Amino acid sequence: MRKSTLTLITILSFALTSLPSFAGWQLDNKNSLLNFVSVKKGTVAENHHFSALEGSIDKSGKVSIKVDLTSVDTNIAIRDERMKTFVFETTEYTSAMFTTQLDKDLLSNLKVGKSDVKTVTGNLSFHGQNQEVTIEVNVSKINTKTLLVSTTKPFFIKADVYGVVAGINKLKELAALPSIDYVVPVNFSVTFRH
Repeated sequence: MRKSTLTLITILSFALTSLPSFAGWQLDNKNSLLNFVSVKKGTVAENHHFSALEGSIDKSGKVSIKVDLTSVDTNIAIRDERMKTFVFETTEYTSAMFTTQLDKDLLSNLKVGKSDVKTVTGNLSFHGQNQEVTIEVNVSKINTKTLLVSTTKPFFIKADVYGVVAGINKLKELAALPSIDYVVPVNFSVTFRH
């Protein structure tokens, strides 16, 4: 009886100490950035970002990143509210979601201090639309518990594809602007913890 109890305790202890290796990677919002650029009047570019991200990479390499659209920050409060109301329509669409699949061996084979550039194709769910996007990312293993994934160059969101042209036109009208571009460059640098 004592031997079987000891064996059970040993198995449970092993399972519990091994759990983090199977738990995957969790996005560290505090050390992650998602930026986008708007261009108005043809030549005036402004940087904006979202302050609330969450996500994970599971043991099979599936990546999920959720963006809280209500966390948009353009450094101008009234513009933030107008973007939430007219462009993102956050009363109906509170978030955007990006999912993709990494090679499951990439993370286990990547050595600490090393990085690997990968082209990934995934699905972007935004404003009720699901579209395939292709992004080039640099995956770096900072240490055994920290992974940094960042774009090597911006990728582009087209307003007409996601049905937000009318919202952008409303912003243009409210701000009395001659133009706001319908193609938006996006880049990110996200940290995952194990």
